Amino acid sequence: MAVSLFPPITGGAVPLDVEALGEAPAFVRTRGMSRWHRPRSGVRYPDGRTSYTVWCGQFVGGSTRAGRFLGADTPGGLPVCATCDGRAVGAGQVGGGPPGRALLFSPRHLAPPRICPGSRTALFAELPGGCVGQCLACGDAHPLRAMGGPYAPRTAITRHPPGAGLVGPCPFHAWRQVTARDGRAVCGCGRTLATGSTTPEET
Repeated sequence: MAVSLFPPITGGAVPLDVEALGEAPAFVRTRGMSRWHRPRSGVRYPDGRTSYTVWCGQFVGGSTRAGRFLGADTPGGLPVCATCDGRAVGAGQVGGGPPGRALLFSPRHLAPPRICPGSRTALFAELPGGCVGQCLACGDAHPLRAMGGPYAPRTAITRHPPGAGLVGPCPFHAWRQVTARDGRAVCGCGRTLATGSTTPEET
């Protein structure tokens, strides 16, 4: 039975022909590993190779046809990495844990930002009157201000919390590289972001 994967968030550049995977076998390992691991995220490359990041931080990848890594729905004989198992349960990827007690693990970079990525940037469409802009990242209207000082003057939308129309995250960069292109918010890597698909968490 396949499990849903978390997005493969990274700070580096990712070519547009690399695909973020949404599902994987419940357990993966290379032939040389002494235990099964739970996959956290995965990518597929243009040549068909697949690479998984497992919850304990290792990588498992290659081609199943070449036999370089194995995937299974049940661990089948070998032990399971305890770090992977505990984090997968605590993050809510799979069920389990001690009876009557909840495990909690909160991966970084997955919650919507508390400050809209359009704040203090040129990610806005100026509204009539010239003093208010519509944020391209979240859709809300906020005042425009002169920023940058005398040597690098610029106009930017003021700092604000993300509105209900916050763009969806890039599967590789979340909301860390949101920029504008042709009047729309996109990721700096060139991937299109879903519009109005994310409601900010109340924290």
